[in-house]
Amino acid sequence: MLKIPELKVLSVVLVCVFWVVVRAQSVQSKPATSSKTDESKDIDDEIKNSRLRASTGSKSPLSIQTDLSYTGGSVYKPFGPTRPKLSPGPIFERNTKATGNISTKYRFNENNHINLGTGIGVTTPGFGSQEFQVENPYFSFSNLFGSGSAQHVWSFSAVKYSSKELVDSIDINSELGFYYTYLYTFGDTSWQTGLVFLFSHEVYSSYSESNAEETLNSTGLYPFAEYEFNPTYSFRTVYRGAGFYSNRKDFNNYVWDEATQSLGMGITITRDLYLYPNLQWVWRDIRLDKTNLSLVANINFF
Repeated sequence: MLKIPELKVLSVVLVCVFWVVVRAQSVQSKPATSSKTDESKDIDDEIKNSRLRASTGSKSPLSIQTDLSYTGGSVYKPFGPTRPKLSPGPIFERNTKATGNISTKYRFNENNHINLGTGIGVTTPGFGSQEFQVENPYFSFSNLFGSGSAQHVWSFSAVKYSSKELVDSIDINSELGFYYTYLYTFGDTSWQTGLVFLFSHEVYSSYSESNAEETLNSTGLYPFAEYEFNPTYSFRTVYRGAGFYSNRKDFNNYVWDEATQSLGMGITITRDLYLYPNLQWVWRDIRLDKTNLSLVANINFF
C-alpha cells in the first residue's frame, strides 16, 4: 500500500505529465502553416537533433529500438573491473558494466509511441566475474514534437526490477519515472542548448535496514549544450549540478547529489545509429583517477 508521502510524489508526477500533455496537444493542434498533409508529415521536420532522433527510435510504425552503454573505469583503467564513484549519494556503480535496453516500439502517429522491452547487463565484462543477465522489463509512453526553434521530448516509464544484485541486496520492486528534454536552436548557428528534467520514484517490496538508506525519490534539472561541426560530428556537454534525492528513512529531506559534468563527441553514423563516447568528472574533486569513461550507442532496426 502506498504511504502518504508516496501519494504526494505520484501526484507531482501526474501534474507534470498533465502539463506536458496539454502543452504538446496545444502545439500539435495548431493549424498547419505549410501545404503538407497529415499523411506526408515527417517527424524529422520537427525533431532535427541527431541524438534526439536516434534516442526516440525509428520512423517505422513497428520497430526494434535499442540503447546500449558501457560504464567504464577511470581514464587510467577504462576497461578495469571497477568504476570510481563520483557522488556520495546512495546510487552507485561498484563494477564496470555493459548495459542496454531492447524494446519493441509501436508508433500511433508521428508524435506518439510506446515501448515494451527489457534491460540487459554484463557486469565486469572481460573478467572472470563477468555475468550476463536479462533484467528489469519496462513500459514507456513518449511524445515528441517541435515548435519554432524548440524541440520537445517527454516520456513516462514503469520498470519492474528483476536484477538479482538489486533485488537480493535492497529488496527493490519497481520504479516510476518521468523524463523531459527541451532543446533550443539558435537561428542558423550550429549551437543548441537545452534542459533535461527527470523524476523517479522507487518502490520497494518491504522496509528493512538494508534499504532504509536507499533512494526513494530522485529529481534533477540538467542544462546541456551542443555544437554541430558537421552532419556527422558534434560536441556535447551536460552539467549535472541540480540533482537531488531523498532516501526511505528520511523521505522529506532532499540531499544534493554533487555537481558532475560530462563531455563527449556525438557521432551520427546514420539517422538510427548514434554513438556518444564521453568522460565524466565531479567538480568538487577533479582527479584523473575519478574521471570515468563511458560509451553510449543508440541503434534502431526496421
